[in-house]
Order: sequence, then C-alpha cells, then structure tokens
Amino acid sequence: MYDAFQRLKEIEQKCLERAKDMPSVERATDDWTGIGFKIAGINLLSNMGEVAEILDAPSFTRVPGVKPWVVGIANVRGGLLPLMDLKRFVTGESISNLNSARVMVVNHNGLHTGLIVEEVQGMRHFSLEDQAFELPDVNNKLKPYIKQAFEKDNEFWPVFSMHALVEDERFLHASL
Repeated sequence: MYDAFQRLKEIEQKCLERAKDMPSVERATDDWTGIGFKIAGINLLSNMGEVAEILDAPSFTRVPGVKPWVVGIANVRGGLLPLMDLKRFVTGESISNLNSARVMVVNHNGLHTGLIVEEVQGMRHFSLEDQAFELPDVNNKLKPYIKQAFEKDNEFWPVFSMHALVEDERFLHASL
C-alpha cells in the first residue's frame, strides 16, 4: 500500500538530485557589486548598500539661505527629500542639465538625501581580484570620499563612499 511517508521520501530524493546543480557556498565567488555613475565626466562607483534608490529628477522647491550646491527640496512619495548637486559640491561647477540628471537617494543613519548626478550607468560587477591596490589619480576634492577602486579592462573605477560624504561636516552644514 502506498502511503504518505513513501511519497515524502520520493519528494526528498528528487530534491536532493536537483540540488546538485544549485549554487553552493563552496562554488560561490567573491564579487563586489556597485552602481556606476558619473560626476564631472569621471566614472565612479557606489556600494549597492549605500544607495536606497535611483530617481529621475523630481520637481523641487528652492530653499533660501543655503549653500549653492543645495538644489532644493522635493516631495517624494509624501516625504521631503533634500536635493544636492553632487558635482557642484565636489567641483564648484553646476550640473548643466538637471532634466537629464538622476538622483541617487542615500539613507544613512536616518538622514535621507538626494544626490543629483549627471548620469547613472547601472550596476557594475567586479571580482574582488579586480580591486586596485593603488588608487587612481582623481580630483583632490573627491579624494576624501574614495577609499578603494577596481580596475577592469584597463579602466579604473574609484569607489565613492556616499556614507563618508553625508558624514562630512562641510556637507552637513548646508546653510549659509
């Protein structure tokens, strides 16, 4: 007589057979995934864990009495999101076309901030073997936020720390 216990043993056997082709810890590779973006023509990466979301530039309201790199404040799904021109903060030059820019939202220690960048290039995957041991030469104003880099196909990708940026005293003091 065919019973439920026998049926469970058959299901277990099928699962074990099919599990052979599934990824395992032993076969896992050490990969690093980040978001590629551009500031002042420089390709940069940000750690995936540091970017909460990416938005098209929303409508915003200018705020008086703030530094020139503070673009304004936007209502995003019922919450207020301060928008900062990352290029202007770093280089002093404004992003030329806010309509084609993207917003990378950072949520660090409860502080939500929208960083406007010229271009988001999507996810980039690197093997940990691609990590560069010498940091590439970058704009001096970017250096405090670059802690590591990757090199792939003879191209350097500095990793820009969004968390280091939002912890920077200069960034936190946005008012005049």
